[in-house]
Amino acid sequence: MNLFWMLIYNVFLYPVFFIIIMFLIPFNLKLRAGFFGRHQSFKKLKKFKKSNIFSEIYWFHVSSFGEFQQIESIIDSIKKNNSDIGIVVSFFSPSGYDNVTNVNIDCKIYMPFDFLWSIFRVFKLIKPKKIIFASYDIWPNIFLISKMMGIDTMLISARIHKKSFKLTRLGKSIYRSIYSLIDQIFTVNNQDLLNMNQIVPRKKIEALGNPRFDIALKKEVNVDIKFDSNKKNNNNFIIFASLWPEDDKVLFPDIFNLLRNNPVRKIIILPHELSDKSINYYQKQSIKNNFESIVIEEYLDISKLKERVIIVNAIGILYKLYWQTSISYIGGGFSKNGIHNIMEPAVASNPVIFGPNFSNGNFLEAEALLKASSGFSVKDSRELIEIFNKLSQVNIYDAACKSSRKVMEENMGSTSKLLSRIVS
Repeated sequence: MNLFWMLIYNVFLYPVFFIIIMFLIPFNLKLRAGFFGRHQSFKKLKKFKKSNIFSEIYWFHVSSFGEFQQIESIIDSIKKNNSDIGIVVSFFSPSGYDNVTNVNIDCKIYMPFDFLWSIFRVFKLIKPKKIIFASYDIWPNIFLISKMMGIDTMLISARIHKKSFKLTRLGKSIYRSIYSLIDQIFTVNNQDLLNMNQIVPRKKIEALGNPRFDIALKKEVNVDIKFDSNKKNNNNFIIFASLWPEDDKVLFPDIFNLLRNNPVRKIIILPHELSDKSINYYQKQSIKNNFESIVIEEYLDISKLKERVIIVNAIGILYKLYWQTSISYIGGGFSKNGIHNIMEPAVASNPVIFGPNFSNGNFLEAEALLKASSGFSVKDSRELIEIFNKLSQVNIYDAACKSSRKVMEENMGSTSKLLSRIVS
């Protein structure tokens, strides 16, 4: 990182960021959890070091749960091939730290504060052979200290959106100084590679795909209940998953017309964050529209339920439920956060519908599905109903199902490619 931006970052940007967080932690539970969690990171690493029986340490860093899916298959493969390698995984967000459980992680921590002295102290203790970052969450001092200490660094599944700040004149200047410190960069696709080359034109970069596709397809082996094509073709089971309040405003009460127009159809509803408040909201909506609902808290065959509105109050079963559904609506697209995981319903051959904001971490999958006519973006409830009417045509529905799965299969294989570069 050149001297100018290093001074700006260490003297102004990061200290200001740190002070703002200090002021906000009394009012924000997630910020508070992350802040105090970072204070425990060195202690956890010290304990890990004392019991360290590994010949080498690989350190992976991700922002949250979604980014962890980009490294999970890599970690599993490393451990399967060589149990003598120790795996440290650090998180920025509590959504990742609190929800990720994987037996192949030997030490799970929050990423330490990005001060020069704190990073130096941590790396001097652990002495990782390699540090691998996934996608977006990069911290300048980590790369600088790694370069000084001779630690190999990698950025995998890198994405540069065409409208990214990084491609502006100022953005290029800032991020060139950061990316130039990274030893190896691997993008998701060739467009990302071209965009990255605009920032660091003299660095060798490869497009090696996204391991999340491998994870999504791998999960299929855990699915016990799969509806046959006849059940799916009737469009009788429609799921509305990962719903935010902004989705609710668009969906309700119009989606109950889907039930009125088809006497055997059922809808499955699952909120983004499980809570009594959200469950009660969906129950009241059902009552108001004269439909009986049921709340399920375990994985089961939804075709055996007599209720036509099924509300899911359970974690970890969503990807399995997609295999019992005909069409999937994935939430988040009407919020500032953007859409959630659309790979899992696509793997299950579901046409996927989502809101207009898909420019977050899932935008490449969204664009691929839109291009294949198996993904559909809607701006309001009117467009939503139009898409459902369109998918009621058997030929359009069948084509969408086949192309949805095909998009996923065509993007397999990233894990083995990245593994050959990481473990060398």
